[in-house]
Amino acid sequence: MVRFKQVAILASLGAALILTSGCTPNRAASATTSGDLSAQGGDQDGATDGSQTPISSEELETLRANFERVHFDYDRAELDTESREVLAANAAILLDHPDVRIRVEGHADHWGSDIYNLALGQSRAEVVRRYLSDLGVRNNQIEVISYGEERPLVGDADRTTEAPNRRAEFLVITGDTAVTVESSY
Repeated sequence: MVRFKQVAILASLGAALILTSGCTPNRAASATTSGDLSAQGGDQDGATDGSQTPISSEELETLRANFERVHFDYDRAELDTESREVLAANAAILLDHPDVRIRVEGHADHWGSDIYNLALGQSRAEVVRRYLSDLGVRNNQIEVISYGEERPLVGDADRTTEAPNRRAEFLVITGDTAVTVESSY
């Protein structure tokens, strides 16, 4: 009965996500992964010290090389110790580069309904956003989106084989440049 209630709640959240999502206008940044960029606001978002300089292509490549995706256990949206360490390193990069934004993309394996997996992917992206925010990353540097099961790294198989699909990964955005982070599993 408890499991049914959890699924019903997640299904409702997923339906709300689907109903409230839609096409957003094109932004200046060009993404190398699909999905629209959506800005998020907050009290601390617009604050900058005015001393930031544009990031060089070498620095952007370094960011891309050092950002890591994080993985989740089956049917979970909790960060393990390894994921927290990875996110702390990612947060340090963002704190050093306040002009850089990221999009956290939540993903799921194919087990469960489409709506459930969209909600699970959203929960995974949100837990990453909250953790980065807790580490001091500004809200305006973080965008979230869920792709659910739509963008698997591996095809449908058993739950062990599909483990790479249960992840949150990052799109690094600076100025008019967006770079997909491709780390190994």
